[in-house]
Parts: sequence; structure tokens; C-alpha cells
Amino acid sequence: MNLNVTGPFIYFTIPILGGIPITQTTVSFLIVTIFLCSLCVILGKDLSTRPGPRQIMVEKGITMMQDMVVSTMGPHNAHWTPFIITIFLSSICGSLIGMTGFLRSATADLSCTLVWALMVSVIIWYNNIKGSGFLGWIKGFTEPVAVMTPMNLISEIAQPVSMAFRHFGNLAGGGVITSVLYMALSLASTAVLNLISANGGLIAVALMVVGAGLLLLRRKKRKLSLLIFGYLSLALGFFGFLQAMGWLSGVPVLAFGIPAVLSCYFDIFSGAVQALVFSLLSMVYISGSCPPPEEA
Repeated sequence: MNLNVTGPFIYFTIPILGGIPITQTTVSFLIVTIFLCSLCVILGKDLSTRPGPRQIMVEKGITMMQDMVVSTMGPHNAHWTPFIITIFLSSICGSLIGMTGFLRSATADLSCTLVWALMVSVIIWYNNIKGSGFLGWIKGFTEPVAVMTPMNLISEIAQPVSMAFRHFGNLAGGGVITSVLYMALSLASTAVLNLISANGGLIAVALMVVGAGLLLLRRKKRKLSLLIFGYLSLALGFFGFLQAMGWLSGVPVLAFGIPAVLSCYFDIFSGAVQALVFSLLSMVYISGSCPPPEEA
């Protein structure tokens, strides 16, 4: 996950309308948009009544999303399927793009998730005005009693804010945790390897001997602890010896692997979960403003 804790880097500023900054998030989401549009063109051409494997997979995915929309919002709201699919895929790809190493996750920027949440709110307000009229929509803030007006207004504002911060907070928080852990492991790696490489590498050689002994002992006793400590001792001794020889200076050995695993969790698993949650919340809120025809 490529995340600057201080915020997205500004590449340049377009000198119009007081200055429009082009940030890492802008570039990342532009790439996501181009990718999704290109994917739609590629997957949507050469369709036939006797579909091939590619068309079957696409139709299956669209059918699954449409079934989810219909089950959540009702059959009369099935026309919202393209919008929900767009939000869902944009969210997932916006999170995964951070795994490139040189681009920032678009969903780790509050401005991105806030725009999506405001889009959902505008759709809800439009449907309410369309169904009840502008005066009826305004009157809804005073129900059940006029005293509830401030609470209803706060609720309308809190809805997009909570949606935006929920999605943004999980991705940005994961990036901060990964960055802090990487820095901590880098400092620990320098301290441990400097300690092991002291005395001309004697400690490193001793650790390698101990590790080899534990692995030999493990062949007889078959204990998992001997295997773990054996390989750990061998690895520390080996890297400590390289440090003593001056071949590993400045390399954060202990930082290998762990931050990458956390990045996979926050970018892939957490990103997919937040995309699903955001889509489900959008469906629930929009369906509340689009009741079935008989109820309307």
C-alpha cells in the first residue's frame, strides 16, 4: 500500500478557478476510471446468443449483482443495478491500485469517499422531492413534531459523513498501521543486527551453530518449537554475519514480509468488505426513498 501519512502528494496545480490541484488520488482514480471503461468495452463487444466462457462469466457476475440489488431494494428498483455495480467496482479497484507500490489508494482519501456518499445523498433527496414535492420534502424534517427539525437535519448531514468516514477510515487507518509497523521493524532490524554483528561476527557464527544444532535435535524429538527457533537462530546469525561483513548495511531485514501481509489484508480483504458495505448502505438508503408503486 503506497500511502503518505501526511496526505496525497500534489503533482501540479491547474491555474483555473483559483487553482485545481492534481493529486495522487486524482491520478489513481483517473487510471481506475480508464481501466473500468476499457474493461466494459472489451467485455461488452462480440456478444452472441451462444455465449462463450468470457460472456458467461460476465453475465453471471451481472446477474449476481442484479439479484443482490433486487433482494435488497425490491424488483421496482432493479434499474439501480448499473449504479451499484459502478460504485462497487470503483471502490475495489480504488483500493487495489495502492498495491502497485507507486500509486495511492483512491479510497484512502476522504475526498473520494465523500463524493460517493454525497452522490448517494443527492439521489435520495431527488427521489424524495420527486415523490413528495419540494414542500413535502421540507415538511418531512418537521415530523413527527417541529421540535425534531434539528435532529432530522443532523441525521441528513450525518448519513453521508458516516458513509464517507467509514470507508476512508478503514483504508487510511490500515495504511497508517502498515507504515508505522514498517518503520518500527526497520529500527528494530538495525538495532538487532548491529548487536549480533558485534565482536567481528562471533555472535552471528554462534547463532548459526545453535540454529544448526536445534535443527539436528528436531530430527529426533520432532518438536515444532525446535524447528521454529532453529530456523530463526540460523536466519539471525546469517544476516548478522552479512552485517558484520558490511554487505547488509541499511537493509531492514526484519521488515520483510510482515508489512506486505498487512497490506494485502487492508487492500484486498478490508477493501472488498468496505466496498460491499458501502454498496449495501447505498442500496438501503436509496430504496428508502424509492418505495414500491403501491406504497407510493
